[in-house]
Amino acid sequence: MPVIKPIAGHTSVRGVSDYLQKDGRALAFDLYNLSWDEDRDAELDPDLKQDVDWAAEMDLTRIANGNDTPWRGKRARTYMHFIVSPDPKDKVTLSQLRELTRAWVRENWDDYECAAVFHDDNANEVMHAHVVVNNTNLETGRRLHIPNALDVNRSLQEVAGARGLTAFDNEMPRGRAGRSDPRTPVSYTHLTLPTT
Repeated sequence: MPVIKPIAGHTSVRGVSDYLQKDGRALAFDLYNLSWDEDRDAELDPDLKQDVDWAAEMDLTRIANGNDTPWRGKRARTYMHFIVSPDPKDKVTLSQLRELTRAWVRENWDDYECAAVFHDDNANEVMHAHVVVNNTNLETGRRLHIPNALDVNRSLQEVAGARGLTAFDNEMPRGRAGRSDPRTPVSYTHLTLPTT
């Protein structure tokens, strides 16, 4: 089953970009909704992608939409950084990980600028992806809002399962109240409230 770890960024994208690409440890990188797009520019020379400064583009988009300023007294979340790690037992290839990541990005972040950087630099050399999502919706200009963080993980499980990779079952287990759907009302008649 793939695991996803979200990390909120509050600074320029430059820092995470430099970190992910330093010392040549990036195996590859894919770009979406930037001056290069993996789908739109698939027929072009892939070496052209090397000239794209995706961090600068994300920063400019965010600044142009006013989404780098504090909101309600809190510093702005400028980007989300997701680490996508497939199950090590699946022994995914770089090509498989890129396809998994592309499908997950398109399903969840199709209206955002995204960069996916691929590594195998951990202790066990397990292939994983770092996905940086800029905080600005390209259609609305509004800030990134994730109403239910579990949906992002559920989506990854579905995308992985559809590709024959190990995935968690997204079915809601039956809870202590004996319900399988969280929208099903729960009867609390069996509870005894303490008397005062």
